[in-house]
Amino acid sequence: MNPFLVYAVLLLAGLVCLVLHYVAPFQAARRIRLQHPQHWQIIDSHGSAQGFRLWVRMQHVLRSPAIPALADPVVTRWWRVWRYSQWLAWACWLLALGLQWIGRG
Repeated sequence: MNPFLVYAVLLLAGLVCLVLHYVAPFQAARRIRLQHPQHWQIIDSHGSAQGFRLWVRMQHVLRSPAIPALADPVVTRWWRVWRYSQWLAWACWLLALGLQWIGRG
């Protein structure tokens, strides 16, 4: 297999994982807002969380034990995407860096 192709796929996979890590809190927030409005009022009591503020609040929620307590499989799926996609992105990028380093020798 072409090393450049493997390198490009690893970089692209890392980028996709980081985008998923950024998008996951918004998707979880949308699901909580629609399916669990009583819990959403606790997260956003003033109704003003948009953009970066919403992302920051959801970072706190995703780190808390509140998500498993909801027992919502869709929210739990987005929580898992948020939790593991960053680690997978780093692994892809480190493998790409190692492949580049090996290729120079």
